[in-house]
Amino acid sequence: MTKLARLAALGAWGVVGGLMLAFIAFVFSVTWPNGEGIELTEAWIAWISVGCVVLAVQAVHIVFARQLSGIGAGQKYTIESKWSIGVGA
Repeated sequence: MTKLARLAALGAWGVVGGLMLAFIAFVFSVTWPNGEGIELTEAWIAWISVGCVVLAVQAVHIVFARQLSGIGAGQKYTIESKWSIGVGA
C-alpha cells in the first residue's frame, strides 16, 4: 500500500509540473515574440483565465501529493468527526 501511495504521490507531483510547463507553453504561444498572435490585452485576459484554472488544479494535486507522501511514509490518517451528531446534541 505504501509503495502505491508513493507512486501516486509522484504522479500527482508530475501533474503539477506538467501543468506548469503547459501554462508556460500557452503563455508563450499567445504572445509570439515576433509580434504575431493576439493583442496584449486579450493575452492578459487569456493568461489570467487559464492561470486561475491551472492554479486551482495544481493546489488540489499538491494537497493530494502531500497526503499520499505522508501515507507512503507510514503516517496514519483517521476519519473521525469532532462534532456530536444525534438527538440531544
